[in-house]
Amino acid sequence: MAITADGERATALREGRERILSAPRESLPAASLRDALCELYEMELGRLAEEAGIGPGSGFALIAFGGLGRREVLPHSDLDLALVHERRPERDVGELADALWYPLWDSGVGLDHSVRTVDQCLAVAAADVSVGLSLLDARVIAGDADLGALVVDGARRQWRDQIASRFVELVEAAAARRHRAGVIAHRSEPDLKNGAGGLRDAQLVAALGLAHLSDGRPVVPGRMARAHRLVLDARTELHRVSGRPREVLHAEYGDDVGEALGLGDRFDLARALSDASRTIAFTADQAIRGSCAALSSRGLTGLLRRSPVRRPLDDGVVEHAGEVALARAARVADDPWLALRVAAAAARFELPIASSTLGVLAERGVVPTGRWPAEALSDLLVLLGSGEAQIPVHEALDRCGLWERTLPEWSGVRDLPARDRAHIYTVDRHLVQTAVEASRLTTSVARADLLLLSALLHDIGKSRGGDHSEKGAEMVRPICTRMGLGDLDTETLTRIVRHHLLLPSTAARRDPADPATAQDVLDALDGDAVALDVLAALTEADSLATGPTFWTNGRAGAHAALVAACRRALGPRPAAVQAPTVNGSRRHGPPDVVVDLRATGTGTTHEVSLAVPGGGGRSLAVTADVLVAHRLEIVDAEIDLRSPGGIRARMTVSTRFGDPVDPRVLRQDLRRSIDSGLPSPLRAALSRGPTLPIGPPQARSSVLISHRTDAEGVLMEVRSEDRPGLFARVVTAIIDAGARIDWVVVRTRGAAVEDVFALSGPGAVLSTAGEVEALLPRRDPTTPVSARADTL
Repeated sequence: MAITADGERATALREGRERILSAPRESLPAASLRDALCELYEMELGRLAEEAGIGPGSGFALIAFGGLGRREVLPHSDLDLALVHERRPERDVGELADALWYPLWDSGVGLDHSVRTVDQCLAVAAADVSVGLSLLDARVIAGDADLGALVVDGARRQWRDQIASRFVELVEAAAARRHRAGVIAHRSEPDLKNGAGGLRDAQLVAALGLAHLSDGRPVVPGRMARAHRLVLDARTELHRVSGRPREVLHAEYGDDVGEALGLGDRFDLARALSDASRTIAFTADQAIRGSCAALSSRGLTGLLRRSPVRRPLDDGVVEHAGEVALARAARVADDPWLALRVAAAAARFELPIASSTLGVLAERGVVPTGRWPAEALSDLLVLLGSGEAQIPVHEALDRCGLWERTLPEWSGVRDLPARDRAHIYTVDRHLVQTAVEASRLTTSVARADLLLLSALLHDIGKSRGGDHSEKGAEMVRPICTRMGLGDLDTETLTRIVRHHLLLPSTAARRDPADPATAQDVLDALDGDAVALDVLAALTEADSLATGPTFWTNGRAGAHAALVAACRRALGPRPAAVQAPTVNGSRRHGPPDVVVDLRATGTGTTHEVSLAVPGGGGRSLAVTADVLVAHRLEIVDAEIDLRSPGGIRARMTVSTRFGDPVDPRVLRQDLRRSIDSGLPSPLRAALSRGPTLPIGPPQARSSVLISHRTDAEGVLMEVRSEDRPGLFARVVTAIIDAGARIDWVVVRTRGAAVEDVFALSGPGAVLSTAGEVEALLPRRDPTTPVSARADTL
């Protein structure tokens, strides 16, 4: 039988492809395989076009887009080809197209083809954003180069001209694609092409760069290119080992693909893909946000737009154009805790961190060493207590290497896939999600700081070999010491991490009604009431962060019964606060307002000794207002208002940024305000309030009442997220209810306050708690949680 030229091309294409695909992997690794296929297709398509009469000046051009256009041909991908012509008669075009397509069909290569004029190509690209995207990769394979250039260059020019009007559609299409395909980093069977962090996201970054909206460069140079290469190689090997054009990496191919890439088994492959896809997704998110800002500065809108507002947020940290950035005077090379302050500000005010800021911190920032100052631990707690707002902040720090500088032990759990199928996240993401869930429970425990830290660290021992709880407990002890926790807190946190599975395992296997069950739990915890209190909340947060169906009504009920039995066996909850004794006497001169303000280590935190003669609760409210008006936030305080009268206080206050008020001015303002009320400048300063809204509270505020042991009356414990002026409002509400304040202990742990008021007099009753609780910050139940890019 005679073989026609068309048959020769089909045979050559089929045999060439089979030869390449059957070559040993050692001689043709993934990238070389793609190059070999690309060269084969380009050579055979060129010959086929030449035999069909498609040459220079012919009025026809063969254009490739998709994988062949990008020179990323995969073993079983379709060829995306377009035959472009100069309005030729339909019969001539049909004959020529048949001469092209039939040999390709006969070869067995998948084909997606079209025949159009230049205008038709551009019209389709203008009407469909996905076609517009695909044409950005177009290349002329054969035929009239000038005619092909009209399509290739025209499509790119059209993309740039129309991007402003198509940007919303582009972003919505990307979001819909990610929603359908899921997040590669967290899927046990990820979609390498369409998932968040997949190849489509990499193409999106390139498309925004082509539109001159973003440079698409990651904060760490070269990281995006390596991530893209790994995902592309994985999809190439997936095609090769499965023999099909697959996009989803099913578990059955994981080991083979991992071995082909030299990474190990499917768990090692999953970890590498998680890291790569997170880099791609983060770069895509940054490119989208940068493009949005670039578009808003274009045209008439850009001309009419005011200069971006620059507001101080913290020491060395400002808000600029809707992003958290570094202040001009920020000491990047001298301040190892600057990255944590940036992170805390971003989470507290729900703002993204500017790419330039991340780059500067990554390149010039100092690696923290030694014991943390109290302000650094407070910033970490602010971050961990910010709920959903912390997720993009964690991701930004981790993608730039800043998070590992803060917590070097994080490298052991980063992108670590969970072996238990009940987990929907990798281990590091699970820890962050546990902190998110724990942030909603901070006011239900006596130590919000230990709850948040245990949420972040409870699985830190995974991947280290042996029992991860025991290993985690060994690792947590030096971490606590480094973070500046005291010995008792270190022991409690270590105990919590070691036994973080104690309550769920006991509740599932034993009878909570049996007194021996509760006693065994308490014995394991060495009778540590704080550990039991925190562990009860951590168990709930850990379960909720595992998966949507893990914390069932049955589990929650058994857990509650066990915790209640343990608390009955243990006695009262840990809430004892000792009455402070503050000596505010002045050694010389008549009784007067005394203010002693001294800077502590970092310059923004100050120790204040305060003595205000006479007055009482009203004077305390006025004093709190004066401090707020002078931008002094109370961090910790012990305030004594008992006999011989007046206010005697030791406080730690923070200015956040800038220098504090002169103590002499503060003393004068206190004296005038207590005698005659707040002066008008201070009232004006109070009425202005914060310059930026703080994110909504995550935890439900609460007020607890218990009997005093030092005198008649009640203790009122106020647990809430902090807000400017909150302390003054609480004091005023207590006084208005007719109660007398004898002493106060203020503790601020991150963004949460735990204030204890010792009350006496007729207003020291339960109803006062209700009046105080009514003015505490709370989340509006009708306000939905804002959607966020979740690519961690």
